[in-house]
Amino acid sequence: MEFKIPVKELQIIVSKLSNVIKMNADDISSMIYIEAANNELKFKGSSGFVHVIISANDFEIIESGKLLCKLIDIKGYISKFLPLSEGYGTDFFHFISNDSEGTIKAKTLFRDGRFANRKLVFDLYNYEERPIKPFGEPQFIVNSNILKQGIEKVFHCVDPNEVRSALKGISITIDDGKVTFAGTNGVKLVESIVSTDIEISKLSKLFRYDLSNVLYLLLENDSQVFINIEGSIVYVKSDNMYIAGQLIIDSTYPDYTKLFECKETIVVPRTDFVDSIFTLLEVLDSEDNNRLTLCFDGNKFIVKNNKAESEHIFDRVFKTKLDIDVNGIILASLLKDITGEYLEINFTKGDNCVIFKTKDSDDHRALITVVNRR
Repeated sequence: MEFKIPVKELQIIVSKLSNVIKMNADDISSMIYIEAANNELKFKGSSGFVHVIISANDFEIIESGKLLCKLIDIKGYISKFLPLSEGYGTDFFHFISNDSEGTIKAKTLFRDGRFANRKLVFDLYNYEERPIKPFGEPQFIVNSNILKQGIEKVFHCVDPNEVRSALKGISITIDDGKVTFAGTNGVKLVESIVSTDIEISKLSKLFRYDLSNVLYLLLENDSQVFINIEGSIVYVKSDNMYIAGQLIIDSTYPDYTKLFECKETIVVPRTDFVDSIFTLLEVLDSEDNNRLTLCFDGNKFIVKNNKAESEHIFDRVFKTKLDIDVNGIILASLLKDITGEYLEINFTKGDNCVIFKTKDSDDHRALITVVNRR
C-alpha cells in the first residue's frame, strides 16, 4: 500500500481516533486500521464497544492496500510536524507498507530554504477485519449541537464504574418534539430537555458512557447527524465519520420523574445564591463530605460550614423554610448549567433530595441528595 495525505488532515484524524483507541492496550483495541481502496482512504479504530471509521477528504492513493499498526507507534511522531504554511513546514505524509513493516516519509522545509527528509519505520500486524454494517436509511436526523450540548449537561452525573448497569450511561428519549437527556450516579441527577423537529414518538435508549463520550468529542458543531438504531447497536453517520456503538439493553433506567413532584418551593435571585456557594468552595472539608448547610428562614438565606458563613437578607419573606446539608462540590457542579434571573428550589419536607432549576422553566432540572446531619 502507498498513499499521501496532508499533515494537518492526518493529525486531525489521529487525534479523533485517540478518543476511541486504547493506546496502552495489548490487543486489537490499541490498533489503527488503514485501508486505501476504490478511491477511498479510511482510518478505523475500535475500543471493543465503540467503532469509528473516518474517511480522509484530501489524499492521493498510489497503490491500494491495507495495514494495521499500533496507534502509539505513530501518533507521537505524526503530532510533532508543523503543517506547511508560508513556505515552511511539512506538506504531506507519504505512507508505504509491505508485508512486515510500514514507513512514513516526510519532507520538511525550513525558513532559510534548507530542508530535511525524514522517515519513521513501524511494525505491522496481521488481522482479519470485521466490517461494520453499511449505513442504510436513517431513522432520524438531528443537529449535532443538540446531541453535544445535551450530553455535556448530564455527562458529569454519570459514573462508568457504577455497579448498577442502568446508571453507567445516558438516557436519551425522543418524544413529542423534544429530546430529553438524563444522567445520574445516585447522588446527583440532571435532566435536560431540548426542542426538536424529529418526528418520532416514545423512543428511549440508554447510551453507554464511552459511546456518549465519543459522540460529544468527535461530532463537529452544527452538522447533520444521521442515526439508525438496530437492537443493541446505534449507527451514527456525520460528515466524514461513521460510528457504531453499543447501547445498554440489560437494564431499565429508573423512573426519576416522580422525584420532581415536590410540595414546597423557594425562589431566590440566582446570582446571589450561586455567589454564596462558590465563595465557600475553597474552605470545604473533603473528610466531611464537603458539607455545606443551606438555611432559608424568614427573609434570610444562610450558607455555612464549620469554617465560614455567608448571610443574605432579602426584602421579602420566603414562603417556607429549608434547612439541609449538601455536598458543596456536587452542588456547584449542578449550578453551572442553570441560567435565568431567579433560581427555583423545589423540595418536599422529609425527603432526602432537593431540585434546582430556572424559575418557570422545566427544561433543565438538577437534583441533589442531602447529606445526613451530624
